[in-house]
Amino acid sequence: MESITESITEHIMSRISNKVDFHSHIIPGVDDGSRSFEMTSSMLETSKSEGVKYIAATSHFILGEVEYSRSDYDLRLKNVQENIEEINVVPGMEVYINPELKKLYKEKRIWTINNSRYMLIELPMNDFPVYTEDVFYELRLEGVVPILAHPERNRAIIKNEALLESLIEQGAMAQMNVGSLTGAFGKTVKEFAEKLVKRNLIQIIGSDAHNDRHRTTSVNEGRHIIEKINPDLFEWIEENEEKIILNEEIQCLNICNYKEKKFFDFFKRKERR
Repeated sequence: MESITESITEHIMSRISNKVDFHSHIIPGVDDGSRSFEMTSSMLETSKSEGVKYIAATSHFILGEVEYSRSDYDLRLKNVQENIEEINVVPGMEVYINPELKKLYKEKRIWTINNSRYMLIELPMNDFPVYTEDVFYELRLEGVVPILAHPERNRAIIKNEALLESLIEQGAMAQMNVGSLTGAFGKTVKEFAEKLVKRNLIQIIGSDAHNDRHRTTSVNEGRHIIEKINPDLFEWIEENEEKIILNEEIQCLNICNYKEKKFFDFFKRKERR
């Protein structure tokens, strides 16, 4: 008869076996991420130790600044894949927003995560370009589901979260950096990230790892924070993250509306009694 300990262990392993890191810069020598194969190996060891099954190698693409061919990328990716065991390193790209993304996609100069329908797209940190919705719409017409990278760090969205809400209502998704929840990017970002989690305004999680020292591939602390803040969202993520990486169609949770409790609300309620 199976022991209780074995049963619990099996349950825990089943929960973590499909864990996905959707955002990382682990391909050495492509962008500002990993500087060597040794660093990449160290980063992936951290991922494996935390039970990650898939990690997307989403190197930066910035038109006119950081560009590379698919053949060169695939060679570098293959070198990593052939020398790493027990984790699936899948192709991807973090595409910097540009009015020409539809054209670039049709020319196969940019690509999706694991050759799926899901594409990771980055905005400027301080701005929300006026053409963003149009570009996302054009990509959706091509069968692409845009995933907005780390919106919780975008200052325009922090000031007006309706910008993100509108994109999601139109069919986009959002990826949150675990470091935003742990405070790695400051108090403002942390508080806004928690708010987005409460409202179901994120769907996937990524480390956005760049090295093995400060911006690492560690994801578990951030995942635990999501589970504590919004258990329903955490359960949805666990049920759907592998489906996304395997190009399955998914149904996102409804966006929640909530009113933040103010410090003086308690006293106002007492006065009305």
